[in-house]
Amino acid sequence: MKKISVILAAVLLLASSQAFAMRMEMVGGIRNGLAIGLLGEEWVNNDFALRLGAEADTGNEGLIFLLGGKFYLTNLGDRTPLYLGLGMVGYVGTTGSLGLQASAIFDRLFGVRPLFMEAGADFVANSIRLQLQLGYKF
Repeated sequence: MKKISVILAAVLLLASSQAFAMRMEMVGGIRNGLAIGLLGEEWVNNDFALRLGAEADTGNEGLIFLLGGKFYLTNLGDRTPLYLGLGMVGYVGTTGSLGLQASAIFDRLFGVRPLFMEAGADFVANSIRLQLQLGYKF
């Protein structure tokens, strides 16, 4: 079942990136265990982007899906934009649950344009799951 979910998520991400010209991002870090996955990001205007993603996870839930938005807040210094990420998150696995996600996204981390860091929390099934991830934009 996990293999089918991973294949389905990969096909969905690749198809959506072709249909909407989303910019793909590789992301990994801590999210209910160690996680690695792909995110697609499509800018609607200068201050808002849509996000769609899937991550494989070493926790009880083997797969995590994300659908949400990224809102511009401010610049930290001259080189690091700060964004607010809000959306829905779904954990697929032994328990399977759906919830909300909120995070701070630091773009151009350490002055490297494609590198970003995301720190926040998933509010799922009467619990809060913290996340800390690094990502790289293709």
